[in-house]
Amino acid sequence: MSPARTITGEPDEWDVRLGALASLGEYDALAVVASKPVALVRSHNVADPRALRSAVADVVVDVTRRGAAAQLRASTDLADGRQSGEAMVAPLTAVAGVEGVLVALRVGRGFNAADAVTASSVGAVLSLEVTRAASARQEILIQRQALALYELARLGHGRQELRERLLVMVELIAASLDHDVVQLWLLRGGGSLQLRAAHPRESLVLEIARPRDHAGLARALDGEVLQVTGPSLRSWIRRTTRALVIAPLRGGDGVLGLLALGRFADGYLDDDLRMAAQVADFLAEVIATDALVGRAHAGASREDAQADEPEDSLTGS
Repeated sequence: MSPARTITGEPDEWDVRLGALASLGEYDALAVVASKPVALVRSHNVADPRALRSAVADVVVDVTRRGAAAQLRASTDLADGRQSGEAMVAPLTAVAGVEGVLVALRVGRGFNAADAVTASSVGAVLSLEVTRAASARQEILIQRQALALYELARLGHGRQELRERLLVMVELIAASLDHDVVQLWLLRGGGSLQLRAAHPRESLVLEIARPRDHAGLARALDGEVLQVTGPSLRSWIRRTTRALVIAPLRGGDGVLGLLALGRFADGYLDDDLRMAAQVADFLAEVIATDALVGRAHAGASREDAQADEPEDSLTGS
C-alpha cells in the first residue's frame, strides 16, 4: 500500500487523480491538456509538462479534428528519472464543451487498439474533471470579483481626497483581479485625457493623451468596451503589455474618462470585459459623486460668504 498523501493544492489533487488513472491504463505517465472550458495542463510523473505540451502540439489539432487517438514517438523525461519513447494522444470527447487531449506515456513498449479503447474511458473521467475544475475556478473568480466590488464601494465612500482614493482603488483592482497594469484616465476641459492614477507607479511616456491620436481611446470614449492587442498601443502603455482592455467611465453627463487594464502574459476573456465595464461604472460613480459634493460645498461657501457681508454692502450703499 502506498502511504497516504497530504494534499496542499489543485496540482496535488491532479497528480493523485492522474496517477490512479495511469495505473488503470498501465501507463508510466499521464497528462491532460485542456483549452476549454478552462485552460490547464496537469500531469503525473512528467518532468516538464510544458515540454510535453510542445512535443505533442502538432498532433493535438489533428486528433481533436478526427476525434480519434494517435500514437507517436516522442522522447519525454519522466519525473522518476526514466525516459519515455512512446506517446498516445487521445481527444476528450465525452462531455460537451470540453476541448483537450490526454497524453499517455510508456517506457519500452508501445500502444495498441485496446489501449485506445481504455484511453476513451479514461478520457471520459478526465472530461468530467476538467468541467469540475472550470466550475471551481469560476466560483473562486466570482467570490474575488464580489469582494473586489465591495472594497471599491467601501473605498469610494471614504473621507480621503479623491486622488488618494483613486490611487488606493487602482492598487486594489490590480491585486484583486490579476491585472499587471491599471491606468485611470480622466477627461480634461479641452478633450484630452490626463493620467490620474496608475499601477505600477512609474514614470510613463505619456501622462496626457489625445484621443484622436489613439483609435482605441477614441472608441472607448464613444462608450465601447474593447480589447486591444499588438504593438500599436505602445506609446502610452508599458511595452511588455500583451493584452489590454479599455472601458469608459460612464457618468450621468456622459463619459468622464477611461479605465485601462493590461496583462503581460495571459489574455482576456469575455467575462473579463464585463467585469472591466462594471469596475469602470463603480469608478465613474465615485468620481461623479465627488464632483457633485465639491460643487455643493463651493455653492454653500459662496452663500455663507454673502450672508456674512455687512447689510449696507447688500443694498449697494
